[in-house]
Amino acid sequence: NVLVTAGPTVEYIDPIRVITNKSSGKMGVAIAEEALARGAQVTLIYGPGMAVPPKNVKLISVKTTEEMHQAVVSELKSKKYNIVIATAAPADWKPEKTFRRKVPTRTTPELTLKLKPTKKIIKKVKKISPNIFLVPFRAEHNLSDEELVEKAFELIEEVRADLVVVNDVGRKGAGFEVETNEVYIVDRNK
Repeated sequence: NVLVTAGPTVEYIDPIRVITNKSSGKMGVAIAEEALARGAQVTLIYGPGMAVPPKNVKLISVKTTEEMHQAVVSELKSKKYNIVIATAAPADWKPEKTFRRKVPTRTTPELTLKLKPTKKIIKKVKKISPNIFLVPFRAEHNLSDEELVEKAFELIEEVRADLVVVNDVGRKGAGFEVETNEVYIVDRNK
């Protein structure tokens, strides 16, 4: 049983405007497809990405980081999973205040947002399922190879991950909005 998280999340400024990131969900969908091809039962918790999820997964669609957090916790508490592959890019920040109505631009010449951190979903996985094989993904920007490996290792120690897949999305042909990627897969021995 494999649980995959994929895609971005959105955090609402008002009912129309959001804060998000460039994640397309392609990596997570590709991993879900591969897990299916290898005979796994796959649950895909999917933010509003652009990639089409495979038909044979249990699909849980979410929008916000809180919704993804709740879905991951609920799945881990209700079903025994062997592996969690966390490719999703949940928003790290959300507005401290969300407006209930669209903020009018004609009467609001300037808008200042105060952001607060969102819950770190990945920190809950081993707390709920200590023996699960955990593989989070980590996107960085403009780091050396050594710094990428070090950032991955920090995440291994922080969330007790078994492996971390790290990439530099600032490199040409890697990360967002391209069909290719370049990653390091880091274990406890670096």
